[in-house]
Amino acid sequence: MPNTLRIDTHAHLYDDYSVKEWCYAAVRNLGGCDEVCTAVCVVDRDGQESLARLRSEVPSFGEWRDLWDGLAGIAHLGTGSLLIVRGVQYVTSERLEVLGLGVERFAPDGSSAGEYISRIEELGGLACLPWSPGKWLGARGKVVKALLDAGSENAFVVGDISMRSRFGPPSTLLRYARKKGFPVVHGTDPLPSQVDERLVGSLGSELALTRSPEELLSSWATLKETLLSSGTLRPCGARNSPLKAARRFASSIIP
Repeated sequence: MPNTLRIDTHAHLYDDYSVKEWCYAAVRNLGGCDEVCTAVCVVDRDGQESLARLRSEVPSFGEWRDLWDGLAGIAHLGTGSLLIVRGVQYVTSERLEVLGLGVERFAPDGSSAGEYISRIEELGGLACLPWSPGKWLGARGKVVKALLDAGSENAFVVGDISMRSRFGPPSTLLRYARKKGFPVVHGTDPLPSQVDERLVGSLGSELALTRSPEELLSSWATLKETLLSSGTLRPCGARNSPLKAARRFASSIIP
C-alpha cells in the first residue's frame, strides 16, 4: 500500500504535447510504484481544457476514471496510476501568476492577485503564488511581499519551479515566505515546447501519507487538507542546472 505521495503542483498540458508521453513521463519522473502515489495538478491557461482532453485520449493507451464530479481523474497505465487534478493559471493585473488548484476557471485574466486568491479560497480551491523568472523582482516583488504580509499561511501557498536554477542565488521572497510559515509546493511549470513534454513530474512535493490512499482520494478537500497539514513539504526530483534553466528561459522569450 502506498505510504508516500509525490505531486507536481504546477503542470501544463499544451496542445503540441502527446498525452501518452506526458502521462508516462509523470509516473516515471515521480517514481510511481506500489509504495508511492503519484499526482499532478494541471493548471490550464485561458482556452485550455486539459481534463476533457485526458478523458478523451487516455482510453487509447490506458484506463480513465473520473473523480470528484469531474474535478479530477485517474489514469491507470501499465507502469502505474496517476491522479490528475484540475487547476487554472491566471495572469494578474500586476503581471504576476496565480494558480488555482482544485477549481475550474471562473473569470478572465486581468484582475488583481489578491482578488484571485480570495475567490479561489471561497470556491474551496487552493491558491498558489508561484515564483517565476524576473516576476518576483522590483515593483512586482513588492506586490508579492505585500500579499505575504497581508495573507495568512492558510489562505494560499507559494510555489517553487524547476526553472529556478538549483545552483543560483536563493529567492529572498521564497525564503521570506517560508519564514512566515507559508507552505512551499513544487512543480515543473513546463513550457509550450516539445523539449519540455517529458519534464512533467521532474520536480514535485513529497509527503508521508498518514491516511489510506482510498481516504486520500475520497475528495479534493481531503487532498487539500493533506497538503496544508503536512508541515514541511519536501521537494522530490531536482531543479534545473544553470545552463538548462538559461536555455529554457531563453526559449520562453525568443519566438
